[in-house]
Amino acid sequence: MNLPKQLLSVALIAGLLASACTAGGNKPQPPTQTPPAAEAPKPAAPARTVDWWMQQLSLEEKVGQLFWFGLPEAATTPEAEQLVKDGKVGGFIFFARQGNDPEQLRKMTGRLQALAAERQRPTPGLVISVDHEGGIVQRWGPPYFTTWPGNMAIGATRSEAYAEQVAAAMAQELSSVGVTMNLAPDVDVNNNPANPVIGVRSYGEDPELVAKLATAAIRGTQNQNVSAVAKHFPGHGDTAVDSHMAMPSVPHAMDRLEKVELAPFKAAMAAGVDVVMSAHIMFPAVATDNHPATLSPKVMQELLKDKLGFKGVAVTDAIDSMRAITDNYGLERALVMAIQAGVDVLLVTDSFAKQASFHAQIVQAVKDGRISEARLNDAVRRNLELKAKRGLLPETGTKPAAPAAVNSDANRKLSLQVGADALTLVRNRHLPLKLTAEQTVLAVGPSYAAQVTGTPDVLTSLGAGLKAVHPKVKEVVLEKKPTAEKVAAVRSAAQTADVIVYGVANARNYADHQALIKELIASGKPVIVVGMGEPYDLTALPGIETYVAAYGYQDSNLRGVGALLFGQAQPKGKLPVSIPDLYPLGHGLAY
Repeated sequence: MNLPKQLLSVALIAGLLASACTAGGNKPQPPTQTPPAAEAPKPAAPARTVDWWMQQLSLEEKVGQLFWFGLPEAATTPEAEQLVKDGKVGGFIFFARQGNDPEQLRKMTGRLQALAAERQRPTPGLVISVDHEGGIVQRWGPPYFTTWPGNMAIGATRSEAYAEQVAAAMAQELSSVGVTMNLAPDVDVNNNPANPVIGVRSYGEDPELVAKLATAAIRGTQNQNVSAVAKHFPGHGDTAVDSHMAMPSVPHAMDRLEKVELAPFKAAMAAGVDVVMSAHIMFPAVATDNHPATLSPKVMQELLKDKLGFKGVAVTDAIDSMRAITDNYGLERALVMAIQAGVDVLLVTDSFAKQASFHAQIVQAVKDGRISEARLNDAVRRNLELKAKRGLLPETGTKPAAPAAVNSDANRKLSLQVGADALTLVRNRHLPLKLTAEQTVLAVGPSYAAQVTGTPDVLTSLGAGLKAVHPKVKEVVLEKKPTAEKVAAVRSAAQTADVIVYGVANARNYADHQALIKELIASGKPVIVVGMGEPYDLTALPGIETYVAAYGYQDSNLRGVGALLFGQAQPKGKLPVSIPDLYPLGHGLAY
C-alpha cells in the first residue's frame, strides 16, 4: 500500500517512540550523551622553599640580600624605595632619626614591605632592624615607647626572669611597628673598667652570668618572632679603645678567649640565636692574618662557623661609620673583604648617596671572582633561612605589622620594678635617711636624666623619686661639664640643705664633678652619690661615704632611689662587676 510521505514519517516516529517506552519500562528516556572528558589535574605550584628562592633570585637580587641599609630621615626616600624596587636590598636598620611616633614608624615599615611584595619578580620580605638594647642604647622612648634599664642593671638583679621579660616586652613593642629584628642583646663580658663603649651595656664581668642572662633575653626576644642578635663577636668587653674612633685589640691567648669572651657567644648559639654581629677589633690569637674580626676569615669563617658551628647569619657592626674600618682599609675594600671573610650581611648605616654603588661593587666582585659563587650562595641561603624562620618568605608578600599597644602600664611597671631591684648599696654611712618633714634634700641631677612623668615641678627622674617620698626636695640640674654659674647654684643650695643626693654618670671621667663632690663632702653634710654609669666612681673618689649604683640614668633606673634612701625599700642589687681594689663581684649591702 502506498502512503503519502507525511503519513509515513508520522508512522516511523510513532514506532520509534513505542520501542523506547518498552525498553525503558514505559518511561521515556533522554537521548544518550557522551560524558565530557575528565580535566587533567593542574600541577601543584612549587613550594616556595629556600631552594626555590635560591633558584629564582638573580645575581643582582642575591647580592641585594647581603645589604641592610640605613635611612636618613623620618620617611622613606626615593633612593631607598628604588633600592627595594630594584631588589638591591635585603633589609634596613632604623635609628632615632626615623622618629619616635609609632604610626609614622608603621607607615615606613609597611611602605617598604609593600614595595618588596609588589615587585613583578618574587621578592623576599625585608629585615627591619633597630638597636634597642635598653639603657643607654635605646632608639625610641617616651612618650610612645617604654624606657628600660640596661643590661648591667639586669645583671645586678641576677634575674633570668627579668632578662626574659624585659626582652619580650621590648620585642612586642618593636614588632608592633614592623620591626623584625632587635640588634640585641650585647653579650660582651665587661671586665675592663677603662672600656669606653660597652660598660653598662654588658650584663657584667662574669662570663657565666652574662651567658645565663643573654640566653634568657634571646629566648624572650625570639619567642615574640623577633630575631635576636648576639654582639660583638668575638668580644668587645676587654678593650680600652672605642672602635668608632680607632682600632682596638684584645691581646689574650686562645685559652683565655675560650673561657671568657667566647663563653656567652657559645651559649647564645646553643640557644638558637638568629644572628651574630662582628666586632671591628683585632684578636691576634685568632686572626693570624692580621685583620680585625669583621674582615678576618680566621675569625668569621674558621672560628665562628667552622669551629663553633654557627648556622645563622653573621652581620657586621656598622661598617661605614666606624673609623677602625674606614681609616685602615677604606670602605669599598672593606665591603668585599667582609664577604670574603665569611660575613653574610653588610650593615651600612649611613653613606646614603653611595648605597646603590656599594651594591654594584659587590656584584662586580662576584663577576670577577673576588667573591666566589659558593661564598655568595652560602650568605644568601643563610639570609633566606632566617627570613623563612621569621615569616619573611610568604607566598604573596609580607603584611605590615598590626598596631599594638606600646608603653603600656604593664611595661612601665615592669621597667620600674627591674630598675628598683637593681639598685645596689655599695657603701653606706647615712642610710636609711631619718628626716623630719621640714628638713631639705638637695638633689643634684644631670640634665641627661630628664624625668618622664610630665610633672611640671620635677626636673629629673632622681628628683621625681625623692619627691615621691619626701616633701622638701630642691633640685639643681648640671651638665656633663657644668658651668661656673651652675656650680655656684649647687654651692648656694647646699648651704641650706640637710642632705645632698648627687647623681652623676661616670664622675671618674669628669674632673669638675669630682671637685664639686669633694667640696660638698668636706662641708660635713651627708652626701649620697648615686652612680648612673659603671660603678667605678669610688676608684677616683675614695672619700665618698655612701654610694648607690643605679647603672643608668633612665627613669626606670632612678625612680626607685627615693624609696631606697628613706628605707621604704630594701637594696636588693649585687655588683655585676668588681670595683678594683675595693669591692668584689657580688658585693651589695642591705639594711
